[in-house]
Amino acid sequence: HMGRQQRFELLKRLSEDEQRHLLLLTATPHSGDEEAFDRLLGLVSPEFSRDSLETDAGRRRLARHFVQRRRIDITGREWGEERSFPKHLTSEKTYNFNAEHQAFHDAVLDYCLGVVEGAGNDQHIRRLAFWSTLALMRCVGSSPSAALSALRTRLSDIDVLEDQLCDEDEAEGLDVEPASVVEDDASLRALVQQAERLIKAPDPKLEAIVAVLRPLIAEGAKPIVFCRFIAIADHVAASLRKALPKVRVEAVTGVQTPEDRRARVETMIDSEQRILVATDCLSEGINLQHLFDVVVHYDLSWNPTRHQQREGRVDRFGQP
Repeated sequence: HMGRQQRFELLKRLSEDEQRHLLLLTATPHSGDEEAFDRLLGLVSPEFSRDSLETDAGRRRLARHFVQRRRIDITGREWGEERSFPKHLTSEKTYNFNAEHQAFHDAVLDYCLGVVEGAGNDQHIRRLAFWSTLALMRCVGSSPSAALSALRTRLSDIDVLEDQLCDEDEAEGLDVEPASVVEDDASLRALVQQAERLIKAPDPKLEAIVAVLRPLIAEGAKPIVFCRFIAIADHVAASLRKALPKVRVEAVTGVQTPEDRRARVETMIDSEQRILVATDCLSEGINLQHLFDVVVHYDLSWNPTRHQQREGRVDRFGQP
């Protein structure tokens, strides 16, 4: 926070000189935080205050200083500019459970239903049951290893779980599997045993990702595979190294510092065939278009904005 305060103080002092020309550029002028937006406008002119945009005159005054250009403005036909940004192509790949995975998912759903129905009338316990079963289902949808981690973890702080589940953590936030289970019983132990067996068995989701990546690599593509949790990213990376032994595969997660992540990514420039496996710690604030050109979502996020942020690592100016 100290660094941010010093940076703002520097901008404030620079902007106080009215003879100085000042151009402020940002991709997100307004992120929903009114106070932050007011502070930003205060750099343009001290006449902008909290209430200044409530009036028509205040909005007209801002319009003299404020210019917004979106990508669609640049790529629209009237500009005659079709080279600046890459063409964004998307596709979806479905896969089928095998009998063991299907049985595990069905058993987890039955267990979750029982937990929610047995929560009683206490509001706090009901919320705990609801959020924890959602967290468990999210992990189960990701992989057996994430499911096992969630099944073994006990939870006491509902607010932490709620933030994790809703993707309200920042880009530098948690990519560990959330705690999820409220109490230990025979049905829970049976689920743990099922998950332990599945970790050692063939995984149809992993087989599907290999089937997606093989032809891409053959065509010369350089993919980033995004996962939700650290354990999944490490597991997927290890599996891809076995399935595609000639390809350089690196995993980047919240375990490493931001400097270590960047260093690890940059070392991949020497490898002609490369795949980066990452969690959402890499989904914002880093340019990867010089090294990669495809994004694969191994885990779909519950917040669609995350998909845009992930894809924005390679779908940028300068990427053909």
